[in-house]
Amino acid sequence: MIFNMNMLLSKHGDVSNRFIPKRRFIISILSLTTIFCGIQETKAQNANQLKKAWDLADRQSQLLYKELQVLKKVDSTLASPRTLSENNELVAVKRGDWTSGFYPGVLWYLYEKSGKHKWKELAGELTGGIEGEQYNGKTHDMGFKIFCSVGNGYRLTANAHYRDVIIQSAKTLATRFNPKVGCIRSWDHNSHRWDFPVIIDNMLNLELLFEATKLTGDSSYYHIAVSHANTTMKNHFRSDYSTYHVIDYNPATGEVQHKNTHQGFSDESTWARGEAWALYGYTMCYRETGDPKYLQQAEKVAHWLFGHPRMPKDLIPYWDFDAPHIPNEPRDVSAATVIASGLLELSTFSNQGKDYLSKAQTIMSNLIDHYMSPPNKNKGFILLHSTGSKPSNTEVDKPLSYADYYFLEALLREENLLSGRAQSSLVRKDPEGKLIYFPDDRGNIIPDFSRVGYHQGNRQLPTVASAISLHPTADGTDQQMIQRAIDEISNKPLDKNGYRGAITLKKGIYNIPGSLLIKSSGIVLRGEGDAEGETLLRATGKQQRSLLKISGDGNYVEDQAKVQMLEAIYIPVGSKYVVVDDSRDFQKGASVLLSYELNAAWIKAVKMDQIIAREGTKQWTTKEYKLKFERVISSISGDTLFLDNPVVMAIDPQFGKVSVVPFKFAGRIQEVGIENLRFESEFANETDENHAWIAIEFDKIENAWVRNITARYFGYAAVSLGAFAKQTSVINSKCLDPKSQITGGRRYSFNNNGQLNLFRQLYTTEGRHDYVTGARTLGPNVFSMSTATNTHADIGPHHRWAVGTLYDQITTDGEINVQDRGNWGSGHGWAGVTQVLWNCKVKSAAVQQPWASGQNFAIGVNGKNNHGRFKDRTAGFWENQNKKLLLESLYEQQLNDRLNK
Repeated sequence: MIFNMNMLLSKHGDVSNRFIPKRRFIISILSLTTIFCGIQETKAQNANQLKKAWDLADRQSQLLYKELQVLKKVDSTLASPRTLSENNELVAVKRGDWTSGFYPGVLWYLYEKSGKHKWKELAGELTGGIEGEQYNGKTHDMGFKIFCSVGNGYRLTANAHYRDVIIQSAKTLATRFNPKVGCIRSWDHNSHRWDFPVIIDNMLNLELLFEATKLTGDSSYYHIAVSHANTTMKNHFRSDYSTYHVIDYNPATGEVQHKNTHQGFSDESTWARGEAWALYGYTMCYRETGDPKYLQQAEKVAHWLFGHPRMPKDLIPYWDFDAPHIPNEPRDVSAATVIASGLLELSTFSNQGKDYLSKAQTIMSNLIDHYMSPPNKNKGFILLHSTGSKPSNTEVDKPLSYADYYFLEALLREENLLSGRAQSSLVRKDPEGKLIYFPDDRGNIIPDFSRVGYHQGNRQLPTVASAISLHPTADGTDQQMIQRAIDEISNKPLDKNGYRGAITLKKGIYNIPGSLLIKSSGIVLRGEGDAEGETLLRATGKQQRSLLKISGDGNYVEDQAKVQMLEAIYIPVGSKYVVVDDSRDFQKGASVLLSYELNAAWIKAVKMDQIIAREGTKQWTTKEYKLKFERVISSISGDTLFLDNPVVMAIDPQFGKVSVVPFKFAGRIQEVGIENLRFESEFANETDENHAWIAIEFDKIENAWVRNITARYFGYAAVSLGAFAKQTSVINSKCLDPKSQITGGRRYSFNNNGQLNLFRQLYTTEGRHDYVTGARTLGPNVFSMSTATNTHADIGPHHRWAVGTLYDQITTDGEINVQDRGNWGSGHGWAGVTQVLWNCKVKSAAVQQPWASGQNFAIGVNGKNNHGRFKDRTAGFWENQNKKLLLESLYEQQLNDRLNK
């Protein structure tokens, strides 16, 4: 299966959603650059070969499917093609055969490569035919059968049914584990020869177990896999790192009884495919655990393979390295494909990666040029000249389904390496270009952040017709003039679109000694540009203030008669539903508050009653943690309310009550825009604090916007959104050169305390907290495609539990931190939860997991992973550090998916 970079740390019997943030196995920027520089020439020369291979795979697989259908008409229990007979007739197998999962896997790979829905349908059809094997406890080949088929299906579709099959298959496979031996039993046959046989092939079934731990949080599967890998490492290898095929253990004592072969030339020979399984298996184990001994083992196996005098120059091995009549012995293309695929992954981990990559590409090049079937021949198999079992004279010099499977896997791995781009294991594009989401063991997913900003992204920002045009005054009464115009527009009726009209400020300088106030809906304040020499609003005088204040009035008016408590069930992050006792009082389209009343158990669980005190430190209390998320009911089914925006903090009954409360907010204004303006504050010196503090301040407003503005010299912010500012878009704007002391409570360039807001395409200099949220800022909220330079502190949630923020493509020469800030301030504590850093570039970042109630994410972060203020805090979910992501903007893709359903 194509690898991902999630690795689970399992210290206890059960594992929470904690992934090892071990960076030692991730390629450094320098080594990655070295690898890719080294393959530039190969990339060009392989392009035609790769196309040739995929074109043939497409054509042959269609033929093979047709040939399989012919056999199934005679015997409907046949599940999958395996090889050709001596008479070159197609041999198909029932679902119980160890090879039954490979052809479905081939079809999944064709779907992955092409995005063609037909391959998804055919892959699903054949996968469905072997799913019953999840209950077959008489075989160790569960990984080959289920993970190559169902596993790839789950990876490419996120189908929950496939997830369940994987978990059940792992449960079944685990029944074959003997703790005394430390291994999974391979075969039940040949009991007259062996008591507890374990074959080297069994290494490839461990991936299924690693995956099951990630899907369930149950570390028992992980421990079985590690035990098997360790025992196999101890007993299956000779001193030179060649492999035995079969080790027979005493099931009562765990002692080795015999070291044999079954498919190799002799007990002391090295069967080529066995050595290939070892290379692939220990590379996979390193990926899943981060344990360096597995990487070293894989490297030593590779050294043996390519240092062996009987490895042919084309690197397609003979069936056994000790076969007596080399070079007049059959080759084993299946071994070559497994080696190539394993090497391609190993090249991403090892300091010898450049050499491994080169060897893998040599194998692939030779397979494409010399070992592929002619089109429309060989019943549809892709590769020829494999060897199944030479000692039994079966499948000698024949095509094999598993050779084709690992060949296509290697093709995909090579192309992914050449592209230099990675995908997340939590949310990724499917082959048809749509996002799919993968839940953790409790069902939590990365939430949908697309419904933020002006009308939740469902409308473009409007161009409102100008009703009044103004020029700077000659007598210094600019503020009074503009305010009169605002008041005049405020008295006009709203048109059918909710606008009263725009005030256009012509080019020039407008001196504002106080504050301008907008308190009505439907007003746009527009200049003729934000560059120097265009429309400038200059804050004169020495008072700290907001130059432009836009706000309605009032507060939530909650309908307490219709409050409904949620059922006491866990509702995971990303869900767009809640379950109430009685839905009859609710209507589609109603505005509701999803109201969390967090209890003392929650405060204790996040340890915010244990902040190390200093002067002024306040421990958290439950009265401060009544979180009110604004939502709209999109539909109702029974007692389930479906919501427009997702749950961004899991609803967990142990941590308090959650209710749904209908509400109105009559005083909140809307449809106000500020655009094409420059704002500057007068100041006395670099640390002057007695001057204008905020350029634009919003509160008690929804569906508003700021675009194309530049703010300079303000002490606090260019734009600051209050707690009741909702669905506001702030785009294509700048905050430059603030003037203040560089200390707390200053230089929060773009500050958000509201809900469902979008900040996009912004630029700041000399800020402290440039893209920042305050205490209990409730999401989703998004900061996207923005840059901060010459920073003096960090970007991110600032304190006291912000919930549900996406930092998407943020670039800074400083830090982005999501951490326990301890007793900073008056007890900042945990800054936030469900904070997602996506494809950000930083000097460094600390992203930590709170003690309870969720996770934080650093996906595709380019920069250093630092431990933050406290070294003993658990790291959050880190993935694809210092790698390019195929999906550059999570927000844009989520929005595009939603708008183009």
